Amino acid sequence: MASPLSRYAFLNAKLKARISKITSDEKIDQLLRAKTLPEAVQLLKGTEFEPLEKAYVETGDLRMGEYVLYVREIELYTELQHFVEEPVLQFIRALSLRYEGDNLKKALRLWFDKTVRKRTLEGATGYIYRKTIVHGFDIDEVIAAADLPALHKALAGTPYSDLIARWGREIELQKSLFSLEIEIDKFFYKELFASLERLPKQDRQIAKTMATLEIDMQNIDWLIRFKNYYNLPLEKTLPLLIPYGNFKDLASISSSYTSGSISEILSELLKKHYSKWQTLLGKGSDSVSRLTLMERVLKQITLAQVEKLLGGYPFNIGIVLAYFFLKRNEMQTIMTILNAKYYNLPEERIKSVL
Repeated sequence: MASPLSRYAFLNAKLKARISKITSDEKIDQLLRAKTLPEAVQLLKGTEFEPLEKAYVETGDLRMGEYVLYVREIELYTELQHFVEEPVLQFIRALSLRYEGDNLKKALRLWFDKTVRKRTLEGATGYIYRKTIVHGFDIDEVIAAADLPALHKALAGTPYSDLIARWGREIELQKSLFSLEIEIDKFFYKELFASLERLPKQDRQIAKTMATLEIDMQNIDWLIRFKNYYNLPLEKTLPLLIPYGNFKDLASISSSYTSGSISEILSELLKKHYSKWQTLLGKGSDSVSRLTLMERVLKQITLAQVEKLLGGYPFNIGIVLAYFFLKRNEMQTIMTILNAKYYNLPEERIKSVL
């Protein structure tokens, strides 16, 4: 097996150079201060985000600019696969399943609109990524499928065909993709954990720490959504949670969820697993503000972990995970600001959601 030095020396140098070019706080401040969307977009000229600026100038369509960023984000993963060997290669492929799943869910929603809701898709398919990410299937064949059997056939030979077979009846009965989309997300995390178990010990520990933190954030988001927006009962909520995170104490979750005190679940999570950050949560004036604050605290924990990875021993999987997180965070920040400018939101309001 290759040594950590031989495995990561080239990759470390390449990614450190790229990380050094991530959009500065000064440039973010300039974007925040821009008075209009066109003014903000113009500030991206001459940066790594110039393709977004070009797309917007040519089309006047911010969604097309967002699609350009989405493509660049996917290609961060596919490009790095050329520079690594197994088992790191398999791990990066597993990470890229996030984008394959997201892209498939977009296609399934278009299929659902066309087939079940009988809506027209005119102009809606232009923002779908069509290249292979991990599994080979024709995304346009998925969208064009006439019914569930045709949809199953379009995804034949991929793990997603089994999900269609398993959840097809619920799609027909409930007229909803809800359960199928949850299962696509859970498939991603299942594959991610299976791949990280094959990594060398130090890499495995680093990857598991970062993945567990992300899963905690995802489960928090789902708990909020399931309770506040879908009003799902407890017995339907618990099986939907991703099983690899820190939500092990189901009795505690059950009590707080039933009483409606979701914020108490989050406080307990912080207390047990991220205790040094607990004071940042504070009291909060209401449940919504506490939940918002909790999400920001977890993001700060992730950023702190990334800084730790970048400042520690450089020849491990940490440099890859740090790079992916920082680039994704950068792209999300840029698009949050631009979408806020589109809706003419004030600077302080934008800052509150970054």
